[in-house]
Amino acid sequence: MENETIQTKKPSLFGMVFSPGEQFERIREKPVIWVPLIILTILGVIIGGLAAFNVDYTQLPNGDQIRGDEAQLAKSFGIGFGIIGTLIAVPIGFLFQAAIYFVASKIAKSAVTFKQMFSTILFASFISTIGSTLNFVIVMLIDGDPAIILTSLNSVVNAEGALGALLGMIEVFAIWYYILLGMGLVKVAKLSKPAAVTIVIIFFILGALFTVGSAQLLEGLNQLQ
Repeated sequence: MENETIQTKKPSLFGMVFSPGEQFERIREKPVIWVPLIILTILGVIIGGLAAFNVDYTQLPNGDQIRGDEAQLAKSFGIGFGIIGTLIAVPIGFLFQAAIYFVASKIAKSAVTFKQMFSTILFASFISTIGSTLNFVIVMLIDGDPAIILTSLNSVVNAEGALGALLGMIEVFAIWYYILLGMGLVKVAKLSKPAAVTIVIIFFILGALFTVGSAQLLEGLNQLQ
């Protein structure tokens, strides 16, 4: 009787903190997309807007400085593009993740639907989004370096470049996210634990390679300037 009650309830975002297994069981029965997508997008827009607000618009990349009305205009455009860009990028990012894991699950012979996978990604991402929000707020309060994630290994090592990017991925909320994602693949997609762990590890490695490659590229471009 209790199981029937759980299955008829909608999954809860905040329930992912204390009872993720139960939420994934609910997602399998009643996948929810719009409410978590809106909440996560709003959080992303807030972070994007605040990040754009804290950029120094008086300093140009070539070393020149702008003052007065031009700096204020640049700031207004920067904040506007930051908000609009995040508003578009966040839903597309989640949709792209869901598509990747959906294909991987289908290759592993899962009967999961795209709606179930999309919902799984959104609910698991609630943890990483909360982590990003928390880190950003703390960095703002202590006037720290926004490039260093306080809950990552790099906050201890303070490495730069590709190594710093890699150590930044070894982070409390990111690890929590990947654990939840593996759990979701087992409970929602009904994959075996070895298959779920393998998929998560593969995509973590691919993400790490992309992050390190991007950091190396950016570092090279900076050296050319």
